[in-house]
Amino acid sequence: MFGQKSEAHLNKLIHKWLDDPDIINLIKLGAKQHIRLMKLVREYADVLATQLNIPTKDDVRNVAQLAIQIEEKLDDLEDKMLTISKKAMPGSCQKKNSDSKEGEKERLRKILIENIMVNQSGNNALAMNKLLESLMDRRR
Repeated sequence: MFGQKSEAHLNKLIHKWLDDPDIINLIKLGAKQHIRLMKLVREYADVLATQLNIPTKDDVRNVAQLAIQIEEKLDDLEDKMLTISKKAMPGSCQKKNSDSKEGEKERLRKILIENIMVNQSGNNALAMNKLLESLMDRRR
């Protein structure tokens, strides 16, 4: 009984506030102020992360996209190498070819990482390199 009366009273109070244009304008002003402050906090966090050489969410997202692109390129290269090796060395030479294929894959992986590092601007190149290395190790 008491809960229903309290709920009804609160409901009337909320409707009264929402009907008051001054309260609505005050809420809008508070929301705009909150948005402005959140933008400032994000900008400050990005500046601070850059100064401390800490990757930001955008940096991690970009590295993840690069890693996906590298994996796709590696898969394509792997497929091309398999096709070429099957055409060039059929039969008994297949085992020897797979050993050379591993060496070639390693060489291509290093070239890809070096190219990415050369093309990567910013202070997070070392973190990106470590992430790419761990992704490549995981693929093996």
